[in-house]
Amino acid sequence: MQGLLIERIKTFFRQIREQMSTFDAYFTRGGELYNDGKYQLAVEFFKIALKQSNAESYANYNLALAYQQLNKDSDAIKHYEKFLQDYPFDQNSLYNIALIHYKKNEFEEAATYFAESFKYKQDEENVKALAETYLQLGDVEKASELADYIFNSDCNKKYAMLIAQVFESKDHLAQDFSLTQKALDIYLKLLELQPGNFDAALAASVAYSKMGDWDNAIKYCNFALELKPKSYEANNQMGLVLYCSDNMPESIAFYERAMQIKKDYKIYLNLAYAYEKANMLEESIQLFKETLTRYTNFPQKEEVRKHVRQLMEKEKAN
Repeated sequence: MQGLLIERIKTFFRQIREQMSTFDAYFTRGGELYNDGKYQLAVEFFKIALKQSNAESYANYNLALAYQQLNKDSDAIKHYEKFLQDYPFDQNSLYNIALIHYKKNEFEEAATYFAESFKYKQDEENVKALAETYLQLGDVEKASELADYIFNSDCNKKYAMLIAQVFESKDHLAQDFSLTQKALDIYLKLLELQPGNFDAALAASVAYSKMGDWDNAIKYCNFALELKPKSYEANNQMGLVLYCSDNMPESIAFYERAMQIKKDYKIYLNLAYAYEKANMLEESIQLFKETLTRYTNFPQKEEVRKHVRQLMEKEKAN
């Protein structure tokens, strides 16, 4: 009798080992296929793994990942939800479900899942995604509350910059400067807390520029330049602000300084247009031509070619 009981126990554990071995084999192979980008084959192996052991939740998670790569959104959500039954606080599943809803313009659902994801992982991805989703819903108040939460919690304050950048990027949705103003409020709050924050100072200058407040744009650009006098971005921004303020000698000086720090087609064009506005046509034409020679492929190339011809005709007429 005792021998029979021992034999049954051995048989039981052998069956478990065989089952686990089969599950592991299919699960591992599915992971290899997924990593090779063979998502449909990965799906088939994960499905077989699940048949071997329905209790293995991670097969549901991996199956959801593969379905998501195949754009089979309903199947992906179904298996993420199954995984969440066992691991309800899994941030990755919550975030991925939110991404699927966002892609389908289902912003209410996306906001719900992004908010849940944010509870468990307060990082750049979650902050930016949640802010963008709130603005897609037109819920400026919730996006602002998210920024307030960043300021009043232990979160990294740089995340507030991300929210401000989202406000600015969505400014066209408001058809005025109200979202830029929201962004500016965040930049100024950051500067109160971190007076040496170069990025916030420069961003404040850019925001003021968008709203046509040249005095404050100059003021905050000066703050940025005090912090980083050799910054290409700050010197270029000051050149732009002074250009828009019709202070051409100073604008040209800052553009030339920016060009000494870093050469790209944008600064060449900015300086060339500044020369033109200052009625320095010869210098302007020469720099436009140099830009066309040095940079063979940039978005405004044909427009610049046409503009150079017009300037040359204007110079001849004079």
